[in-house]
Amino acid sequence: MKLVALVLVGLCACAAQPRSGAGGAPAAEPSRARAIDYDQAAGETRALLAALIAADTSNPPGNEARAVALGGALLRAAGIPYEVTDFAPGRQNLVARLAGDGREPPLLLLAHTDVVSATGQTWATDPHVMTERDGYLIGRGVDDDLGMATVALEVVLLLAREGTPLRRDVILAWTGDEESGGAGIRWLLANRPQTIRAALALNEGGGLVLDDGGRVKFASLQTAEKTYQDFEVTARGPTGHSSVPLAANAIYELAGGLDRLGRHRFPVRLQPVTRAYFGARAAVEEPALARAMRAVASPGAPPRAALAVLDRDPILAASLRTTCVATTLGGGTRRNALPAEATANVNCRILPDESVADVQRTLADVLADPHLEVRATDEFGHAEPSPLDGPGPAALRRVLDAMWPEVPIVPFMSREATDSRFLRAAGVAAYGLSPITTTEADGRRAHGVDERIPVASLRTGVEFLHRLVLDLAADMR
Repeated sequence: MKLVALVLVGLCACAAQPRSGAGGAPAAEPSRARAIDYDQAAGETRALLAALIAADTSNPPGNEARAVALGGALLRAAGIPYEVTDFAPGRQNLVARLAGDGREPPLLLLAHTDVVSATGQTWATDPHVMTERDGYLIGRGVDDDLGMATVALEVVLLLAREGTPLRRDVILAWTGDEESGGAGIRWLLANRPQTIRAALALNEGGGLVLDDGGRVKFASLQTAEKTYQDFEVTARGPTGHSSVPLAANAIYELAGGLDRLGRHRFPVRLQPVTRAYFGARAAVEEPALARAMRAVASPGAPPRAALAVLDRDPILAASLRTTCVATTLGGGTRRNALPAEATANVNCRILPDESVADVQRTLADVLADPHLEVRATDEFGHAEPSPLDGPGPAALRRVLDAMWPEVPIVPFMSREATDSRFLRAAGVAAYGLSPITTTEADGRRAHGVDERIPVASLRTGVEFLHRLVLDLAADMR
């Protein structure tokens, strides 16, 4: 509760400062956007972000109840109704709702409050103390995903303070356990689905990408995800004393199969979102790469020469196909005994139009050894992509035109997993679009050492998300 008091004191101090006007980018069409003091809002957001980072919701164990206490205190002070639910000891979800007139189905703002542990990482600063250095805010979760959680809550507070009339409900959901399988949102969908039922959702996974000069380069819009699936590959062999080697050896059989897997590449399968990604991304790339992207984005079979260019970049290559890679290995019981068993985990990221069963059969064929057993382990969820057009992308285009004309929207399929997969499976059009602005290089620091965001990204993020929510949900009649 001490953290709750500290963040409330910090927010009150921010609110007591003189209003200095919106400043920054050109105002969006709604007059309410012009009246907001986004500098003050950014200060409030920063105070909450610092408190959330200090709460340390590293997963495991999570302890998301600490974050929920902070968010709940602010919602309660603002008179916004919310619900707290427990999905495990010390682990909670928070769901708040601003009521609209019901003319359109709800909009969901989703963020997770657990973060990846920094244990074993050597940081320049304490990962659980938000530190400003060289124009950046550094701390575990500042980007993934506490930054989005704080900006989304601030936008809900702004809507309530301004008395913004809404044509649809606006729901804020802070969920837990996203980093370890999504137990928080899965509990909500199984037990309290009506609290987060929506027509569309904004979540992490994409966002506003900066160039090296700090200008918005493009808006990355995540509309699909690969399916995360682990497979256990097991070899078994005769046991005995190591002084008498046998022709059949579980470790050797497993190693042989994994060597064949390491040399295998799944075939290129271009999804609609992947063609759209390369077509849009070409507008901001250097000429040679842009030509290859446009060629792959064109209808028909992609030219081999263009694919060869994209395949030189591991990230782009992974967007073209299903991938499977060995990630853990184990076998044997004693140094002087023949192994009875050897196992490996193979982690696959599967294209949305391929099934787990199909990939399992392919793995068995590639391993090419009838003595190797391939077993799919726990499912992490699968869903069809969200539409490439519709209310969400259209609103994004209008807000970008108001704030950063000519900035392209680049739809893409995420190689990683987010909670959006559960929403899509439940019929919600979910879009990955974090309001936190980062360069692609800084974005790759998430889960790693010295995770950081530009200080200015909070000011930009609050204004951007507020304008977007106004476009999607406000009644401007």
